Amino acid sequence: MKLNVSEAANLLQVSERTIRRWIDILGLPATEGEDGPEFHRRELIEWADAHSFHLAKEVPGEKDATPPSIQEALEQGGIHHQVPGKSVEECLEQVSRLLHLPDPIDRVFFHHVLLAREDLASTGIGEGIAIPHVRAPLVLHVDVPTLGLFFLESPVDWGAIDNKPVEILFALVSPGVRQHLGLLSRISFAVRDPEFHNLLKERASGQALLEAAGSIDQKLAQR
Repeated sequence: MKLNVSEAANLLQVSERTIRRWIDILGLPATEGEDGPEFHRRELIEWADAHSFHLAKEVPGEKDATPPSIQEALEQGGIHHQVPGKSVEECLEQVSRLLHLPDPIDRVFFHHVLLAREDLASTGIGEGIAIPHVRAPLVLHVDVPTLGLFFLESPVDWGAIDNKPVEILFALVSPGVRQHLGLLSRISFAVRDPEFHNLLKERASGQALLEAAGSIDQKLAQR
């Protein structure tokens, strides 16, 4: 099944500009047709799989996925202070390098997928916080939801909805869309929790933040 640039972008849920960039930088498989680049759907899926990603609909057991624990996800991804970077691209490169992930993960491609998400719309949610993540339908080859918390050395213009520079990043990856959405929901709840929010602003220790995340999980379990 042949796809044009627009159809390839729709399949992978990225912009057409990203598709053209991936052809040049990452070797996205394409042939030149009469109206521009053409793609084979199966080749795109196999290419993504070779770079540690796959389509969410191909994840077995997705409907039976349990709600993710924000504390466990943070323990998995790590809490990182004094992260350098003067631009969105530089910061996401550090995220791709520092986030605790299995060794086979293609971190260069992971960086470009995070950039592709920002290309569609900023993940800056306001109050100095952004949540860079992989956009469905692509999900990372990981066994459990993983969440990294990153405190930037200096504020960065992220194009956030309130136009405030970003100082704190939550970067998440999940083995399936259901868990991904569940973790996004938990992060949204956590950053609005006064105790957890204050700890973020204070750039508290990893242990204090993990304990507070455990409290968030308990509150959510009681809802």
